[in-house]
Amino acid sequence: MKKILRTMFMLCLVNLSFAQTPMNLDSLLKLLPETKNDTNTVELYINIGQQYETVQPEIAKQYYISAGKLSQKLNYYEGYCKYAANYSAVLNMQGNYDSSLVVNLEALTVAEEWGDKMWITKMYFNIGNVYNYKTEYETALTYYLKVVPYFEETGNKAYLAMIYDVMQTLYQSIRDYPKAILYGEKAMALFEDKYSNARGNALINLSISYLYKTPSQPEKAMNGFREVLEIARRNQNKYLESVSLLNVADLYYRANDMEKAKPYYEQTIELCKETGDVESTCIAIRGLSYYQLYKNNYQLAEELIYEALKLATENNLLEEIQEAYSSLSELALAKHNYVEYRKYLKLKDSVATIIFNDEMLRVTQDIESKYETEKKQARIILLEKDRKIQFIFIAGLLFIILLLFITGFFYSRNLKRKRLLIEKDTEIKARRINELEKEKQLIAARSLLAGEETERTRLAGDLHDGLGGLLTGVKLKLSSMRENSIITSENLAHFNHALDLLDTSIAEMRRVAHNLMPETLMHYGLRTAISDFVRQVEPEDLPVIRFSIFGSDFRYSKELEITVYRIVQELVNNALKHARAKKIDVQLFTETNRVSVQIVDDGIGYDTEKAGKQTLGKGLRNITDRITAFNGHFETVSEPGKGTECTLEFLIT
Repeated sequence: MKKILRTMFMLCLVNLSFAQTPMNLDSLLKLLPETKNDTNTVELYINIGQQYETVQPEIAKQYYISAGKLSQKLNYYEGYCKYAANYSAVLNMQGNYDSSLVVNLEALTVAEEWGDKMWITKMYFNIGNVYNYKTEYETALTYYLKVVPYFEETGNKAYLAMIYDVMQTLYQSIRDYPKAILYGEKAMALFEDKYSNARGNALINLSISYLYKTPSQPEKAMNGFREVLEIARRNQNKYLESVSLLNVADLYYRANDMEKAKPYYEQTIELCKETGDVESTCIAIRGLSYYQLYKNNYQLAEELIYEALKLATENNLLEEIQEAYSSLSELALAKHNYVEYRKYLKLKDSVATIIFNDEMLRVTQDIESKYETEKKQARIILLEKDRKIQFIFIAGLLFIILLLFITGFFYSRNLKRKRLLIEKDTEIKARRINELEKEKQLIAARSLLAGEETERTRLAGDLHDGLGGLLTGVKLKLSSMRENSIITSENLAHFNHALDLLDTSIAEMRRVAHNLMPETLMHYGLRTAISDFVRQVEPEDLPVIRFSIFGSDFRYSKELEITVYRIVQELVNNALKHARAKKIDVQLFTETNRVSVQIVDDGIGYDTEKAGKQTLGKGLRNITDRITAFNGHFETVSEPGKGTECTLEFLIT
């Protein structure tokens, strides 16, 4: 809940521009095709952008940019300043402070060339806002002080109220809450009607409400946030609405009333999906995790915290990452998991160190900037006071050495961090290469099996249609000869024996052709094909082969059905040849997304550990290759004297 203030400041420190009047967006868009490239078109671009600003900021930015380009083309100074004020306001909302500063400084130059005091003052204010966002409060105050005299002279209450509100935020930043409340109430007093300038009133009210929350005046804070929520919804300001919802939820959270806090967190998440406010989304998700923790739903709480952590990590929100680890440590403590508690506490401290280092770097850069300014002033003083040259030189030298030391320290840390990132990237690339190699092997295995099955199909066709037809023709010819020729009784016996051998050859040829590529598998699927195979190979005495089917008669890809059939062939034949079993059970399990076969015999079994150390036979190698090609799973369980159980499974994607 500690990060709500930052989101609130982004709304409170609004840029000075002309008031945003709610307009009919459709009507404005219809005017575009009719306009010419003149100053009216610039104003139209600005008005359209303002309607999009709080709901679709990226679209608003495009219209503002169009206004800026057209203003430059027309030398329309006021239009350019309006573009800068509105465009930089969106950049500030999105956290692009450096870009916003560049835009405002360029606009200040234009306003100074133009000589318009009002726009010069507005640009001072906007530049002060950017420095305020960047937490460079002294620089911000310098620009704000340039603004106050102009609006006091002109008596502009709305803008004067904004300046008082900014002073409030500055005192709030340095935790001088009494003065912050004083300036906030001064700002509120300048609004006679809270709906005359609803946005300004709401933003100032939001700041004061947060201040009431800080020194524990929850009732005043709640009333203020609810009033802001009403104004935000009236004006369809989703940014303002989400911040208000988040603060109301936070008040309920502080009061340990999680049931009331929960719907406000959920509403905040939905709004932030539209506005793209990732930081507020993280806060709200963690708020829901506290609700689940309150309900003792530790699993749901942990899932929510990890969701917030993932979102914060993807968007490099260091403070939210720190808060997520803090929440995980609290959750671990609630579960009495002290190992996890210490682990997440260390991670939290590590992130805190990174945040501190970043802040130190910013301070160092600020010091360096101030040093350059002081250095220029020192040169002027040196002309007047030569006797101080040596002292200032030594002081400056020591200061530079200190800066170099600090810079070297951070440079070293940065190198170490880069090295870790490179190592991680190398590891990821190596893992990817392994995956590609494995994928290449799978493709090769499938291609080999496909070629083998194609050759089997061709051979089966040649045997059945070629040799089979030839043998059948020979049989018919010999049978005709027996009927139409005079053969002695002794030769007739030999003739009939030859016909029997021919019948046996035809039957054997058909069996071989069927084994090469069974027609039943192609036409009727696994159930029928395996059933026919079991009937063919089952001996007259022992072992007894039983075939069971579980599931509906699903059909799978041709390649997968052939693979399953070949493996069943190999395993059953192995059991018949080597197991000395009395009973063999073949079970087929078919589902829409899975096919599995289990073959169990009560034979002599074998030692799987010893067998694993030996070179695989051709049959087992074929089984392994087929299973690997289709990402299947194969498992064998066996012990000497206790039979063998083989299970294979393929998942259908």
